[in-house]
Amino acid sequence: MRILDFLSGAIWGLPTVALIVSAGLIYTAALRLPQITKMKKALFSAKGEKGEASPFRSLTTSLAATVGTGSVVGVATALTLGGPGAIFWLWVSAFFGTAAAYAEGVLSIKYREIKPGGGRSGGIWFALEKGLSAKKTAKIYALFCILASFGMGSGAQSNSAAIALKDGFSLNPAICGAGLGALSAVCLFSKTDKVGEICERALPILAGVYIFGAAAIIAVNYQRLPEVFGEIFSCAFGLRPAAGGLAGYSVKTAVSVGFRRGIFSNEAGLGTTAPVHGASSVDDPDRQGCMNMLEVFIDTFVICSVTALAILCSGAYPSSCDGAELIIKAAEGVFGKLSGKFVCLSVAGFAVATAIGWSKIGLSAAEYLSNRTAKLYKFAFVASSSLGAVISLNAAFALSDIFNGLMAIPCLSALILLFPEVVKSSKSAR
Repeated sequence: MRILDFLSGAIWGLPTVALIVSAGLIYTAALRLPQITKMKKALFSAKGEKGEASPFRSLTTSLAATVGTGSVVGVATALTLGGPGAIFWLWVSAFFGTAAAYAEGVLSIKYREIKPGGGRSGGIWFALEKGLSAKKTAKIYALFCILASFGMGSGAQSNSAAIALKDGFSLNPAICGAGLGALSAVCLFSKTDKVGEICERALPILAGVYIFGAAAIIAVNYQRLPEVFGEIFSCAFGLRPAAGGLAGYSVKTAVSVGFRRGIFSNEAGLGTTAPVHGASSVDDPDRQGCMNMLEVFIDTFVICSVTALAILCSGAYPSSCDGAELIIKAAEGVFGKLSGKFVCLSVAGFAVATAIGWSKIGLSAAEYLSNRTAKLYKFAFVASSSLGAVISLNAAFALSDIFNGLMAIPCLSALILLFPEVVKSSKSAR
């Protein structure tokens, strides 16, 4: 475990954080705050065509892949590891990440390929290969994406779902892992888009119910909101009285944890949802970029925020609890003991949605490498979904952080180097 923590800390050091901020700053400045100026278009981008490649299905599938345990358990873990200040830096990460997500959406359309049967195939690997003539880097990035699908996409999700169902319903983790593995197999080996069908129908309901529950906790404890926001901002900048060295370390930890958990949640700057958006029937790169921005907004500024505020307003933090236990403690103060089972079901539901969403992303990366790799990938993903349920939570998150960081470097490099192409698409849409 110490080795994993060391690698995670090394990968997510200052250079990676600086690269993320740089990409976000470049697009924020060049596109004149697209997080604000293009949000109205983003809100209506998913309307239109229906079917397997519809804009709404691409949005719900990409949201399923991102609105997982990172938005729930990951936020609770961020509070435990980085304190309330980590939430501020999670917001900062998401703000600049929203601009980077716009660029990912644009590139997913500009450099996608049309399959022989008429289908569409996209991904940052195509942008690296066609836009930068870096085919070897594209293959390395696709490999990182596959590895990330085993960590963040299946292992961490399976583990979180297993813990939640064990705590809430005394379900054996091995049974949970077997169930998720079976569902992954159905999605991966089906000839129709089972992933899209499930996400399109289930995710809006699941997310809506969870947001309503978290908002109710905040509403009951609304008097504490000023105090909570004050705590978030003061801890983010080390404004609380403390020894100089300790204050500096606390801020550094809050920044690192906030950025890592923010990217673990919304995946902006990693390019993971580009394959989903690239398969959309949308032909306008600007529209698809706006849709990718909306995904980050819903994931982080809505779901992550209500999770953090519910925990802090309820007084559940600080405590010895972590992960889903912290959210359960916050819910029990408003909804009683039965709320624990609801939280456990929500965590498990988000985890399952993320896992099956990621199965589609990882398969796209494998297909880019070769048909043989794609065939092997299906079996490997099913196995990782099953095995992830019985590894430790810390190991699952550490592996996820490592693979996320490895993906971030080539993806962000592509976003920065292909900056003129993205800006051109944005201006031509005005």
